[in-house]
Amino acid sequence: MKKYLFMLLALCLMPANNTAQILNSLKDIIRPTDPSLIRTLNGQWDFYFINGADWKEQACFYQPDYDISSWDRILVPGCWDALGYVEPKYANPEEINGLYRKNFTVPKGWKDKHVFLSFDGVLRGYEIWVNGNYVGKWESSYNTCHFDVTDFLKKGENLLAVRVYTHYKGFDFDGNDDWGQVGINRNVSMFAIPDTHLKDFTLRTDSVSNESARINMMFDIASFTSSVSANTYIEGLIKEPGGKIVARFREELQKAEQQISKEIILDNPFLWNAETPHLYRLEYSLYAPKRVQHFTVNFGVREVLVEKNVIKLNGKKIKLRGVDLHETDPFNGKVVSEELNLKDLRMMKDANVNFIRCSHYPRDPRFYELCDSIGMYVMDEVPFGYGDSHLYDKSYQDILLTRADATVRRDKNHPSVLFWSIGNENPLTTIAEETGRYVKRMDPTRPICYPMIHNYFLSLDFNIPDFVDIFAPHYPPVATLRYYAEAAKRPVILTEYCHSLGQSFEQHKDLWELIEKNDNLAGGCVWEWVDQGMVDRKATFPGKYAWTNKMWLKDSTCITLEGNSGADGMLYANRIPLSNYYELRKNYAQVPVCTERLVGKKGVNHLKVQVANRFDFVDLSEKVSFEWRLLDGKHVVSEGKKSIQCLAGCMGYIPIELVLDESPADRFYVLEIAIYTVEGYSVGNYSIPIVSEEGLFMTQLFKIADGELIEMDTVEILQQLSGCFQTYPLMRVGRKFSMSEELRAKGKAIEKYLMEPIECKKSVVDKRYIQEVDYMNPAISAIGRVSCGSLPSGGIKFNYSLAPQTKGKLLLEGG
Repeated sequence: MKKYLFMLLALCLMPANNTAQILNSLKDIIRPTDPSLIRTLNGQWDFYFINGADWKEQACFYQPDYDISSWDRILVPGCWDALGYVEPKYANPEEINGLYRKNFTVPKGWKDKHVFLSFDGVLRGYEIWVNGNYVGKWESSYNTCHFDVTDFLKKGENLLAVRVYTHYKGFDFDGNDDWGQVGINRNVSMFAIPDTHLKDFTLRTDSVSNESARINMMFDIASFTSSVSANTYIEGLIKEPGGKIVARFREELQKAEQQISKEIILDNPFLWNAETPHLYRLEYSLYAPKRVQHFTVNFGVREVLVEKNVIKLNGKKIKLRGVDLHETDPFNGKVVSEELNLKDLRMMKDANVNFIRCSHYPRDPRFYELCDSIGMYVMDEVPFGYGDSHLYDKSYQDILLTRADATVRRDKNHPSVLFWSIGNENPLTTIAEETGRYVKRMDPTRPICYPMIHNYFLSLDFNIPDFVDIFAPHYPPVATLRYYAEAAKRPVILTEYCHSLGQSFEQHKDLWELIEKNDNLAGGCVWEWVDQGMVDRKATFPGKYAWTNKMWLKDSTCITLEGNSGADGMLYANRIPLSNYYELRKNYAQVPVCTERLVGKKGVNHLKVQVANRFDFVDLSEKVSFEWRLLDGKHVVSEGKKSIQCLAGCMGYIPIELVLDESPADRFYVLEIAIYTVEGYSVGNYSIPIVSEEGLFMTQLFKIADGELIEMDTVEILQQLSGCFQTYPLMRVGRKFSMSEELRAKGKAIEKYLMEPIECKKSVVDKRYIQEVDYMNPAISAIGRVSCGSLPSGGIKFNYSLAPQTKGKLLLEGG
């Protein structure tokens, strides 16, 4: 009996001879766009979790008659961490396994077609069986894979079985500075392909100008059973963004060829960029000789080039106002819905962000379609993050090339994808270099880069192979970036800069001003967009006033950031902005208001507000409107809406007529300007004080009767009991350390505190109100002072001073 059980176990562990193991997922097929030929397999699946490497007890789980009565039901897409099977861990996961089963039926209309199963992403490696037959495996978490399962199907109900595992050769490459999550985290579907079919399609646009553009299309054709018929041809049409047909074509397959090429010249094209993301529509069919396939594809007419160390799009230099973006949802892990993707993209647009680096892996396919339509530049990344030691071992070369091929082949036709990034912060070894050359051979139309650690990049002294178009150093200080601007003979993109851990964002303004002034500094990506937080279902609420390094949404919902590891975003994990978000929005402003104050008088005033157009392509009249309000304290006196003509890269003026009932010396006037794009994004808010011709302002503010409260936008500013603030200015000491700061501090850091006010002094000097508040915090033996006073220009000036009374401690900031 034992011998029989052993033989049965051995048979279950041996893959069937008739396998279709996939070595390269996308070389021989493209997914159809016809909805009738696609079916989703998302939803409830049967699931069994194994907390360890040994799955032999369930070795026959893929057999149709296997008993799964004790199994769970699990949602696909879904991550095991988010669903409670394992504790979330900010590192590569231990060896664990998950077994999945799903019954499915092939539509009757798919008869005589080949059927493929498609996985858009599975964290980590996986292998599949259909009706008990081994089909193949795939071991690149963030790349799409298709499996031909035609030979394993039967009439009626079929069984798909999947084993997901965490350790395989090269699994370190799927590890990054993020949560080590596991599970089928993206869409699973099946689709049908006819015998003669399109196996690849490439669309490129070049010679792009406002007058014309060349469209190059390459159709690769194949057959599963025989040679391609001689009467095979492609027929199609192109529609411009408004729907008008601007081109028709028909191209025959030449003898002994497997590819059809077609070139079309478009006159006066609508060009694609992040400011005007015009999309053309290509509809084409494959005939052999009857119509066997039909496709619909959106594309943008655009061309990215490097000229004289400057990155240009459609012949114009561009500035990349970027962020790094991980795939993260605090409630669902790396299962990110389209709604959340849209929320991120819209918040980026509000913050004047126009560039995303997909750190450190390709995103879900739908993400790129959203970027195409919304208008967002993208750097797509070949996924190999950790695992640097493997890069000196040539046996890993094929693994890297497979990942590169899958990344480029899937995303190459998206206009939003401007650049390819080859891994992240890896040494430039022989196999890493060959991976970049392979990408360049596949797609010579896009610039490539190798994101590098700052010191490693400096050690190379710009000696990087010529095929690498862009230098991509990380986290340079201002002085070093100034050196790059002077010495770099290729464009520079800071693929990571201004690490936002603990809101340590101090240098961003200085760095961005330097980038704006130098054409060879193309831009950068702030690390990072959003905190990588995960819901901690086991945490206990510590109390409202307790210190905690977790984020509590309410008493029962806690988001953990794994200490400092995930606390490096400009948004909280639930997409609530931190202060860095608003600072980024101001620094990245594409329509900054340059006027700091206006001079007015009682009566009619014809004023001009100066603005800059920092868009790269559009006139302000095409893109934005200015909504203004004149406020008298908290009351709206008048309001209006303006648009102006101002070319990209130029300065302009908004003419505004204001009627003031009193002189600004006697009444508090502020002009508020809100800037909206034609798409509805709120990209700027400015408040401009109005002063009298003598330069006086706000004197009335300090002459209100005792007890009366001044309010502005519902925020209480002053209580007129002799002019004291309603609440004292807060004095905060310290912030979270960045990872490098934490290593250097070695326990000497002064923890973050709020200082306690102990004395308030007030005075009036030259009609200016001045208030001084002294603070103390016995816990750290520190004393401090905040002084504030009104300015003739209309502002309030704050001075902070802090004197720690403890030696041997490190203080990051106070304010």
